Amino acid sequence: MRCPACGFVSFDSFSTCKQCGKELPRQGKPGGIIAPSRPESGLPPSAEEASAGGPLLQDAEEVAGVALPDEAVEVVPAEPTSLRTAGFWLRSMAFLVDGGMVALLATGGAMLVDLAVQIGGLISSAPETGLEWLDTTATSLLVVLIVLCYFTLFVGFRGQTPGKMFLGLKIIRTTGEEVGYGKALVRWIGQCLGLLPLGLGFLMIAFSRRKQGLHDRLARTYVVRMPS
Repeated sequence: MRCPACGFVSFDSFSTCKQCGKELPRQGKPGGIIAPSRPESGLPPSAEEASAGGPLLQDAEEVAGVALPDEAVEVVPAEPTSLRTAGFWLRSMAFLVDGGMVALLATGGAMLVDLAVQIGGLISSAPETGLEWLDTTATSLLVVLIVLCYFTLFVGFRGQTPGKMFLGLKIIRTTGEEVGYGKALVRWIGQCLGLLPLGLGFLMIAFSRRKQGLHDRLARTYVVRMPS
């Protein structure tokens, strides 16, 4: 607090100046909030008026422990994203591209497994039926692993499979955040479940207002168009 008589600066809690002994102007009740006076027009004060009249009114709970009424706080819901969601046919084209790449990877993996089993049969005395069972089981497990890693790692890393990259699509959460590996795994499980009842989980995309399939709803994700 600056003394209006001598200009000496002292603490706000003092009632008189330490240098000249003059009485200092009172600043209001302890713990109160000093807000700048508003002009008669009812408009909020400008930055210059606020700096001249006193500190701007801050959060009451943070400054003086006084809660403002609910009417004084306006809650505006935030939009997670302004990007448009991708429709059924565009997503189907991206899925076909991904399906072709998965098929190539699975074919290459199956050829390697078959070659390994044949080499193992030549150097061992295992029966033919046992080798066939091993070939079928190992190939099936490898295909599942390829599909799991393809859709989980790509989506978890950047929200885009190669097919979605090619068509300018991206998977995001309904909150607008990145998907992450956990949600990507949930989404892949939802894709497997969506295939079971004649693919109805994927057909939901065509009839959903937000273009969400069963896997999107389980993982709480959108597929949006990236700006060009």
